[in-house]
Amino acid sequence: MTPAKLVNTLRRVFSLCFSLAILVCVISFNQNTARAAEANGFRARLSPMPTTPQTKNTITGSGEALVSLTGNTLTLTGAFAGMSSVATMAHIHNGPPAQPGPVVAALTATEATDGELTAKIELTDEQLMALKENALYVQIHSATNPAGELRGWLFAQP
Repeated sequence: MTPAKLVNTLRRVFSLCFSLAILVCVISFNQNTARAAEANGFRARLSPMPTTPQTKNTITGSGEALVSLTGNTLTLTGAFAGMSSVATMAHIHNGPPAQPGPVVAALTATEATDGELTAKIELTDEQLMALKENALYVQIHSATNPAGELRGWLFAQP
């Protein structure tokens, strides 16, 4: 085989391998995107989220919220502990990660520093899309931090 034929053969082999690698990446991406779009389990880790510089030293606590989705019906259960004062209310808000947004729905929360969260909510198609795009978050408000003490964005679980 001449050097020119060897180079052409190597180019064809490289081109074929490169094309196969691209195809594998596209198929994998499409499968992952489809799984995220079909996800029916979501989770939020609740952590102190100061709403003003003055509150950064006064908020405490942690928690977790778990969501299951059946059609457009969202069912949420969760728990929180160690808040600086009693929970006064809790909501699901619409806003992308690290950005505040409007209230979507009220949650039932124990009026204590440690407690539970629950809700069963019919989401609109727009809210369902926001959930699947990680643009819904859980926020718990407290007596000493009425603007919000704990917050966590809902992310799809594998």
